[in-house]
Amino acid sequence: MRTAMLWYPVRTLGYGERLGVWVQGCSRHCEGCISPTFRDANQGTLLTPEEILSRIPEHVIPDGLTVSGGEPFEQPEELLALVRLFRERYADGDILVFSGYTLAQLREMQCPAVSETLERISVLVDGAYHPEKNSGVGLRGSDNQQIHVFRHARRYADAENAPRRLQGVLMEDRLWLIGIPPGAE
Repeated sequence: MRTAMLWYPVRTLGYGERLGVWVQGCSRHCEGCISPTFRDANQGTLLTPEEILSRIPEHVIPDGLTVSGGEPFEQPEELLALVRLFRERYADGDILVFSGYTLAQLREMQCPAVSETLERISVLVDGAYHPEKNSGVGLRGSDNQQIHVFRHARRYADAENAPRRLQGVLMEDRLWLIGIPPGAE
């Protein structure tokens, strides 16, 4: 999988302490994209699912996996391999995926890897980001996006209205803010 960034523990994009995976490559070009440097599919680092999950410390059972981007579903086979391995290692694993594609668009692709991924994940936050629809709350960037909860419904009961938080991390002499920024006031 071509990756832009990995971090453990992520505490702002889903429930508990999770492995955060940001994929590299996105052809969608949403206005106001939170991670435009992750668009170029020729950048990033190629990693196997095993290498990605090795970021989780030994003897730790993470609360979940969050995959964002870039656009995760533009690497459907690689995304599925990661999701399968995470589920194999952490049977009840909570997997949350952010996508600029809607659930309907993903289903219309009629791609077996996309379909199986959708069957295995817990939550899909879908749809293009629209900065003018950013209300500043919830687990989505803008209110047109949908939060589809397939598993762990109790964990995500307030996903649409929960206050947003940002997590600062220092990586390779660079400060990154992880989370969904509040909307413009």
